[in-house]
Amino acid sequence: MALSSVEMSAGKYGMEAGGEVHNSPAPLLTSLAITLCLGGLLIWPLAVLGVPLLVYSINKWLREEVGLWPERPVRNSADWGDASWAMVWIIITECIIFASFFAYWFWTRWHTISWDGSVGGTWPAAGVEHDITLVGINTVILLSSGILAHLSGNRHAEGDASGATKFLYGTILLGGAFLVIQLYEYTNAGFLWNDHPYGTAFFSLTGLHGLHVLVGLIALSVIGALMHGGHLPSERHDGYRAVMMYWHFVDAVWVLLFLIVYLEAI
Repeated sequence: MALSSVEMSAGKYGMEAGGEVHNSPAPLLTSLAITLCLGGLLIWPLAVLGVPLLVYSINKWLREEVGLWPERPVRNSADWGDASWAMVWIIITECIIFASFFAYWFWTRWHTISWDGSVGGTWPAAGVEHDITLVGINTVILLSSGILAHLSGNRHAEGDASGATKFLYGTILLGGAFLVIQLYEYTNAGFLWNDHPYGTAFFSLTGLHGLHVLVGLIALSVIGALMHGGHLPSERHDGYRAVMMYWHFVDAVWVLLFLIVYLEAI
């Protein structure tokens, strides 16, 4: 008996036909890779093992998900489905993570200059001068990418695949430019994360955000691949909406980070 397309895709990507039981080792490999990368912060050879494994496992996982996407059920484009609600919970957990890093920022500043038994010094540390003009331009770039993401989402919901794709590629281009400028800022900062408490707090907080931008770009690229393959019509807008929600979250966190870290408005 000939196999259906669903059964063939399920067999190829380690899924049970008719369900979402994931038999692939990709999630476990990704967890192991992240563990090795974190361990590499203390024992650097672990990172040598973790980074390649992380790249491989994420690539494997994404390829499986993209391959199975055409077989997944279609919902009404106006409905909030599993993807959007899952993203709400992801964003909530991400808010908790960023809150802990911002708490570390304020605690380090207080421990440096305000506490009765503070270690002394200045905040920012002596000799640290941020290029506010460059960071301001980078902020405009990232916020502009958020506008394009919003327009892309609207076009997709309306069934305008061509317009959605153009704005999507614009979002990816601006997001990539943001990371390139941030890397340039890092290489010209004049201090490292282990030079003083300010350096540790600065690179931890901005680096965490940069990592989220990178994750967002990967998600946007997957959406672009699905659009290119014709697998993401407006009836599947729920997944599209979820990714755009994540990108808007990344934008919002950067605004707060810009105000606190660079402008010291709070």
